[in-house]
Amino acid sequence: MAIYYMGERFQITKERFIIGRGKQTSDLTIKDPNVSRQHAMVEFLNGQYYIVDMGSTNGVEYAGQRIQRRVVNEGDVFRVCDHELRFSFH
Repeated sequence: MAIYYMGERFQITKERFIIGRGKQTSDLTIKDPNVSRQHAMVEFLNGQYYIVDMGSTNGVEYAGQRIQRRVVNEGDVFRVCDHELRFSFH
C-alpha cells in the first residue's frame, strides 16, 4: 500500500502509519498549520487498510463527506484540509 501526495509516493510499511504536521510524530508530514500534529492514521487490521481521523480539528474527507474511519480501496482519494492523498496497492 502506498500514498501518493504531491507527486511523491509514500510506502506504508507498518500497522499504524501517521499523517500529520508533526515532523517527529508523523510518517507523512504535511506542512500546513491547518493540519493537526497527528491528524490521521492508516491502520492495517485483519488484512484491510483503514484511514482513521485521530480527533483532528479539520477532519478527513472522502467524496465531500467528513469521515471518522473508512476502509481504503484502490484509487481512493482522501482530503486532509486542502491536501489530496491518493491510495494505491501498486
